[in-house]
Amino acid sequence: MTDQAAVPPLGEDVDAEILRVHARTALATARTRTALLTDSVDDHDLTAQHSPLMSPLVWDLAHIGNQEEQWLLRAVGGLEAMRPEIDGLYDAFEHPRASRPSLPLLPPAEARIYAADVRGRALDVLEGTPLHGGSRPLVRAGFAFGMIAQHEQQHDETMLITHQLRSGPAVLDAPEPPRPTDAAGLPAEVLVEGGPFTMGTSTEPWALDNERPAHRREVDAFFIDTAPVTCGAYRRFIEDGGYGEERWWAPEGWAMVRAHGLSAPLFWREDAGQWLRRRFGVNRTGASGRAGAARELVRGGRVRPMGGQAAADRGGVGEGGPARPRVGPFAPLPLG
Repeated sequence: MTDQAAVPPLGEDVDAEILRVHARTALATARTRTALLTDSVDDHDLTAQHSPLMSPLVWDLAHIGNQEEQWLLRAVGGLEAMRPEIDGLYDAFEHPRASRPSLPLLPPAEARIYAADVRGRALDVLEGTPLHGGSRPLVRAGFAFGMIAQHEQQHDETMLITHQLRSGPAVLDAPEPPRPTDAAGLPAEVLVEGGPFTMGTSTEPWALDNERPAHRREVDAFFIDTAPVTCGAYRRFIEDGGYGEERWWAPEGWAMVRAHGLSAPLFWREDAGQWLRRRFGVNRTGASGRAGAARELVRGGRVRPMGGQAAADRGGVGEGGPARPRVGPFAPLPLG
């Protein structure tokens, strides 16, 4: 770990207290999501490995706290290590996910206490750290605090995937997203003219080194769909034999289809003429036309039966209730 982060002198025109408020908000928002994903299941689910592709949820929880301790308490605050003996346990490079259940991990209650204790001290460090004028690159404009908030958000995403892979009752839910723009009058696709564009940034103080600096790139013209592919449209691709025709697949994709005998997306299966989709470990009817399977996952918890072809085309229908939001551009989601 080093204090020589590649952070240019940005954010000097932003008041330090505004930066602190922004950092506190980002840290609190991420922690609220972490609590939702870890408090919604019991200790057995927290310590279980629901897939060899994923860590036990309790590993993610303590890893979040350990990274925060190493960067904000030790590197920024210059404080003594709280739990140096666990650094190796929560080193993501040292231990592949499949091996993590065999490690002597902190139990859930201890992991929660540890992460909360680290957070309290980190907020104290934030209050006493100069963010402008002569400040170190790691803390200039609050960079390290933003980096740790982003790191926790990344683990919130992986924990959400773990929830999708676990067995048992659905435990997540979220309010409906804002109603998107109705795409009924839009063309199927639009042409994006080619030309130069600016990639990256030289002004965002919390950008990582692989996002810097801003630079010009040329892009050829291309067509893009005006709305996400709906589950109903993809269902028709399956029913038309799309998984049996090589012409629709890139070479790597076709090789995977053949090697694993795939005939539908993961978590989809057909039963008695109706498609079922497993969501958060529960099989429900509902591989319908709602746009974006991943967006369905983020909303959490509830799947509705397909409402016929018209419902599938427009985005799905609830059980005897009004239709789900129509296909179109989406606003940010509560958990996304």
